[in-house]
Amino acid sequence: MGLSTKEFILNTSINDGRIFTGSVYHKVSNKLETGVQLSWASDNNDTDFGIGCKYNLDQDSALRLKVNNQSLIGIGYSQRLREGVTLSLSAQVDGKNFNEGGHKIGISLELEA
Repeated sequence: MGLSTKEFILNTSINDGRIFTGSVYHKVSNKLETGVQLSWASDNNDTDFGIGCKYNLDQDSALRLKVNNQSLIGIGYSQRLREGVTLSLSAQVDGKNFNEGGHKIGISLELEA
């Protein structure tokens, strides 16, 4: 079930009668978008929570940040090089095991026809 307006989206779902999920998205301004996601599993009482945002630096570049309750921190930067070509750089840091590694980095080149 969900509700959607021009600047706000609310979604809820139930999977297999045991996993309950909800998310909220809000477009704060033309530069800032935020979102929150929460899920709970009734069979093992696990809860997942995450929050993220996207900040448009200008019309061709954006910065994204996310964090969840497992202390995973993600950051990304995307730059439109020209129409149909976007370069993205990203990293994910495991905040619980910062000194032990397991962190991830990524790069992508998106070509649109």
